[in-house]
Amino acid sequence: IYDTSATLLPINFVAMGNIAGGVASTLKRSAGIDIRGRTLEVSVILCTLFLTAVTTGLVRGYFGDSSQCFGVLASSTTPFTESITQGPFIDSFSNEAFAALLRYAQLYYKKWDFLGARASFMSRNFLCTPTEDGNTDYATIGCSPPVRSINPQFYLEEENCQADIGMVVGIWVAACLVLGLEHIYREYRVRRRAAVHRGRRRPHQD
Repeated sequence: IYDTSATLLPINFVAMGNIAGGVASTLKRSAGIDIRGRTLEVSVILCTLFLTAVTTGLVRGYFGDSSQCFGVLASSTTPFTESITQGPFIDSFSNEAFAALLRYAQLYYKKWDFLGARASFMSRNFLCTPTEDGNTDYATIGCSPPVRSINPQFYLEEENCQADIGMVVGIWVAACLVLGLEHIYREYRVRRRAAVHRGRRRPHQD
């Protein structure tokens, strides 16, 4: 749980940095307002910490505790029913791809969990945890309780988790779009300068 949450921290920082940098650049070019400085840096850090708290709640939900989801954008008036909810995205393809990703992640974690359970005497006797009923057949049940509790469909059972997934993915997609638009704008400026430079050139005369 902790290593997955820690892995998302730099991803969230880069995402918030891209969005904040894009907003700052747009304001400077369009209105001549420069908001870059300590205030922007502190804002990026605070937004990163908030986003990391949300993603940590999602990680805990994936590992069996869906009550940890914040539900930042969850609706308090619309009833949530699993039967009519297929996923956090509008289109079915994205929902199916997201569900497949979570299932593959579950297989990945279980693979390493079983390998650890069978690897050594220390793993079996000091690192592995028995089930609530005292089962210690780690080669069959696995080593880690969080891995045993993984629920790839946790977001279908809890509205807060589904809302948080939509928000986090939306922020990541927005960061990618900002990065792409910045790249396109730089390419446009480089080509425009090159065209202006060619237009100013004069033929050599003896």
